[in-house]
Amino acid sequence: MLKLFEKNTVFQVAFIIVAIVLLWFEAFSEPQPMTPAGHFAPLYDLLCSLSLSPTLSVAIAMAMVAVSAFLFNLMLTRAGLASQNSLLPTLLFIVAASACSPSLSPSLIASLLTIAVVNLLLVRGSLLTVTSDKIFGAAALIGIASMVYLPSLTLIVAYLLIAINYRLYSWRDWMVFLLGLLAPYLTLWSVLLFTDGLLPSFDDMALDFASIDLTLGTFTTLQAVANGFLVLVFAFSLFIVGRRMGEKTVVWQKNATTVMLITVAALAMLPLGEVFPVNMQFFAIPFAFCVTQRLGLMPHVSLATRRTNWRSHLYDLLLILTVIAAILC
Repeated sequence: MLKLFEKNTVFQVAFIIVAIVLLWFEAFSEPQPMTPAGHFAPLYDLLCSLSLSPTLSVAIAMAMVAVSAFLFNLMLTRAGLASQNSLLPTLLFIVAASACSPSLSPSLIASLLTIAVVNLLLVRGSLLTVTSDKIFGAAALIGIASMVYLPSLTLIVAYLLIAINYRLYSWRDWMVFLLGLLAPYLTLWSVLLFTDGLLPSFDDMALDFASIDLTLGTFTTLQAVANGFLVLVFAFSLFIVGRRMGEKTVVWQKNATTVMLITVAALAMLPLGEVFPVNMQFFAIPFAFCVTQRLGLMPHVSLATRRTNWRSHLYDLLLILTVIAAILC
């Protein structure tokens, strides 16, 4: 089946459509309203003020995931991190982002904005660094994402590691990042200053970061097993990709590291929400990339090697089980 994902575009599109239907069937059968912010989220609160119907909220969430998955696939292709003929990253991104998405939520929107952040921090050609305008843009997007979902500020941790990877040590690079991060907040604070909401907003932000706690959500045994399976698949794939990075070019290593470091931000968010079941939305970017690379290591089928043929079937089974686990979550 994975061979078809390398060659047959019609099969890929059909498989992705079927996966989307299965992943979102329950959400449409019992549509839920938009998830409450639960954190300081002025932009998301503005969206909530529109009072969207539950069905429309689910439809918008599904459409955002599908479109973002395609753009993510396009981003990987342009950066040389995925095959031009494969839509496997699209499928796996949809799987991760849809696993815990009954409706439109602040974490979902913020996680999709992260794609644009990563896109700005990828290098193209032989220039192994990031220009100032892209640093400013990435920082501004992090600020905007945090206005939708405040824990998104943990993306700063990922950026710091990415900056080390690109050796962005100059004071100019740090100032550009700081100005980019503050740009959306300066606009927000200017508005709140004239509506007497500035000081309460500081209190809300401080309260959010003071409420760090390791909590468990509600889940059934089946949901726990399914979520744990997705986490294990991702962890194993992350380890394999990291171990074999030395076989790739320097540009590929730089870009792959940028994508994978989003995992650090996603892990840092866990104490600000539910530790388990793990919300796979912020893991969707590194999950889709690493699992795609892991499945790309599938051995070529040889008529003379029966063991290799069985291994290829195991890779197919792993992909199917990953989709099923996301459905069961």
